[in-house]
Amino acid sequence: WSIAMSHIKKPVGWGVFEWALTLLLAVCAGVLITCTALMWTYLGALRADINNLVVRNQIEIARALLAVKEQQVLSNSKLDAVRDELHALNEKAGIAARVSPPEKNGAP
Repeated sequence: WSIAMSHIKKPVGWGVFEWALTLLLAVCAGVLITCTALMWTYLGALRADINNLVVRNQIEIARALLAVKEQQVLSNSKLDAVRDELHALNEKAGIAARVSPPEKNGAP
């Protein structure tokens, strides 16, 4: 009976180890919350910068495409002029081929 009673411990308040561990866990939780808040703020600013960059790139691409289209219109108009000139020359050649050459006087 007396041996069994000696192994029973009375509930005691928290010791130094328990308090130190609780304090360490609280500090870790605080650091985790602080890091999360900093990352959230940083990612928000980074997202805004990325969006601005994307918009600027889209504007530059639109300008470049507009310049290419303008160049294409200019090239097409030049090609149309060349085509019209070739068509006119072809018609002249066709008319000239239908006309017989004049006879030379004094030729055998």
